[in-house]
Amino acid sequence: IDGKVGFLGGINIGDEYLGKNANLGFWRDTHIKIEGEAIYSLQNIFLKDWNFVSDELILDKKYYPKLKYYGEQLIQITSSGPDSDWESILQAYFTMISTAEKRIWIATPYLVPDDSILMALKTASLSGIDVRVILPSKPDHYLVYWASRSYIEELLVAGVKIYTYQNGFIHSKLLLVDGIGASIGTANLDIRSFSINFEVNAFIYDNDVVKRLEGDFLMDIGDSKEIQLEEHIKRNIFEKFREALGRLFSPLL
Repeated sequence: IDGKVGFLGGINIGDEYLGKNANLGFWRDTHIKIEGEAIYSLQNIFLKDWNFVSDELILDKKYYPKLKYYGEQLIQITSSGPDSDWESILQAYFTMISTAEKRIWIATPYLVPDDSILMALKTASLSGIDVRVILPSKPDHYLVYWASRSYIEELLVAGVKIYTYQNGFIHSKLLLVDGIGASIGTANLDIRSFSINFEVNAFIYDNDVVKRLEGDFLMDIGDSKEIQLEEHIKRNIFEKFREALGRLFSPLL
């Protein structure tokens, strides 16, 4: 807005994001308001995307107004997409997960990780790090939902704690590491977000902000049900078939 204020996160424009979808119910999401120099990065990403879809190149300096001082909270804006040479968000996620020392807390509506992220999560958990993942308990896209479910058993076996959100639908795209780093943005923890979609995330390095997000995460845990390995492995053959089907088609989703 006016090159001075930005909003970033999981909320799109639609009735379901206001909790007006009868099937999904309450919509739980995470969104942030940004002011300060990080806005220049968001503005630059938007104008590049505009050029990509319209062939209109906008370079006017008026879109980058002089900003007042807003403090010293550290934030890094990262984008990725099919026009990028590097899978920047995937690389940032992998670095945060693989260098964690205490805890990795994740909320994501879709869990279809590539091999590197899957291995990083399992290795972290097997190393004694507290790895927790919150997923929806109901689908908004059935194939992606069942593809996500197909990864649950192997993560549980590795000691990852997985919860399903019970108070509606959780659409937060959140990664918290060691109480010192956080990611909020548009990218899900899935192959499509890492390699195909145009995505943008904010990586935040501020203890107070991360502490607040951890508090929100723990509240969501309170509204969730933990999946127990002993019960999960007893799921029926029909569920396993749907999971296999979802995983088979996940690269195309």
